[in-house]
Formats: sequence, C-alpha cells, structure tokens
Amino acid sequence: MGIELCSLVFDNVLTYKVEQKKEDWQEGIYALEDFTLNKDVYKNGPLFFSFVQSSRDYKSGSFTYYLPISSPVTLLDETDFSYLDTLVLERALLLRQADQEMDFYSAFEKVKSYANTNQIELDDTYYCVLLEVYGDYIIDLYVPIKGKGDQ
Repeated sequence: MGIELCSLVFDNVLTYKVEQKKEDWQEGIYALEDFTLNKDVYKNGPLFFSFVQSSRDYKSGSFTYYLPISSPVTLLDETDFSYLDTLVLERALLLRQADQEMDFYSAFEKVKSYANTNQIELDDTYYCVLLEVYGDYIIDLYVPIKGKGDQ
C-alpha cells in the first residue's frame, strides 16, 4: 500500500498515558477497555495510540492511548486517564495496514524514508490506529507533518 497525505480528527476522546517497553504496547488497550467497562463509558471509534521513543532506550518510550467515546466525561480521581474535547492531526502521512511491516518502528522508518525523499519534515511521534476487522486488527500508521500535525 502507498503512503498518502491525510488528517485524523476525533471528538470526545478518552486518553491513557504510560511509559513502557514497545513490546508491551497492548497493555494500554487492556487498561482502556477495563476503564470503559467500569465507568459506563461507550466507545464510538477505533482505539489508537501514539508513541514517542525514549531517548535513553530504543526498546521503550511514551505511549498515549486514545479512545473516542460517545459523550464528554468528567474524570475526578483518575491520574492516568484524561479527556480531550477534540484530537486533531491536521496533516499527516498515512501508511495503511502498517502491520505488513515487521513492527511499528519499521513502518515508521518506511514513512520517514518517503518523507526524506519528498523533503517533508515529520514529527517524532507516530499514531497507530487499530481497526478491528473480523476479530483481527488492521493497523494504520499516521505520522504528523512538523508544524501542521498534532494540535
């Protein structure tokens, strides 16, 4: 699949932040799923996460998990969870079905190579949107264009 320019916009987004190893990327999904079950919050979009690699360790980094929900929520005693009215990536490069690559990092490298060839400056953060299809996930990788992406 090719790389294309697009945007990503969601309203009413529940977020969960954690520092962890790349190999443990699914742990945040479980945390968000547990939260929605225990707090009567209803999902209305695909779960996705952003990743920024640690400068100290290439095997870990900062993950932020996002879950579009049906309506705004007020979080009182939640330290790891927060709420966004709107999440917007105005301009990003998209690699559809990034799971055809060995891992998210190799897909990110492919997008970076494309950007270098086309003289496009990218942010260091990338977003993986998990689209559930017949019990399996298709992964779309979004990499914001510097100065026009994450807002």
